[in-house]
Amino acid sequence: MTSPLPVHRSVFGGQRLADLRMWASEVEAWPAASHVWGSYYEETPAGPVPCRTENVSACHPGFRHVVEGSLREVAAEAADCDVVDFKDKINYKHPGGAGFSPHQDLTAYPGVSQVMSVLLALDECSLVSGCLWLATGVQAVLPTDERGVVDAAVAATLEWEPVEMAAGDVVCLHGLAPHFSRANTGPSRRRVLVASYAPTGEGYSRERYYRARQASMRRSAAAGSDARISTLDDFEGRRTSDGASRTTGACTHP
Repeated sequence: MTSPLPVHRSVFGGQRLADLRMWASEVEAWPAASHVWGSYYEETPAGPVPCRTENVSACHPGFRHVVEGSLREVAAEAADCDVVDFKDKINYKHPGGAGFSPHQDLTAYPGVSQVMSVLLALDECSLVSGCLWLATGVQAVLPTDERGVVDAAVAATLEWEPVEMAAGDVVCLHGLAPHFSRANTGPSRRRVLVASYAPTGEGYSRERYYRARQASMRRSAAAGSDARISTLDDFEGRRTSDGASRTTGACTHP
């Protein structure tokens, strides 16, 4: 796989982009705790708001078509090999929504040696709204702290660049690319669809990833660390109660 590519401008536009934004609003409106794969909320000055919906394509055919189609083609070109999707999510960052500490995606994906993630901006991602910051040229796993994020002393030595995007733009991130984002200090929400892909030859799968993810999240909760929204403790916000202790094993949203 190759290093991160520059932003691909206006990959989605017109009605395709309008559909994606509408679908994201539909997913965001799913009732709390109705999505077994994970719907997470954070506390903001305006009250609790969604911050992430995990494995969206499992329940939404529109997003499934995009993840398995157009975005997979983008990832395959960036990776220079055939790829298969194994994970996707929507990250919401409402006004006051928190950012994420510097981390490398590869360390969050047990059992895969390479990964390419494709980030599709559904809204404007600016410095004010909490866009991605990226450090290029890293070709190895960096030292981490107890949270699983890049050690602060190491992160301070990296050269970070903001990746501002308009709605419909796409950027590809290699699994070793360190990145972070800051809080949304603006008046508008910032939503991003993130789909992750592994080389087909590795035999990695969505079922394998989410089985490992659920086990990791259960261990974290049992250890008293139920505030995280991913296997890494990179989220800097304050997670609110969202019915994570649900007993049903099936999604109940529309």
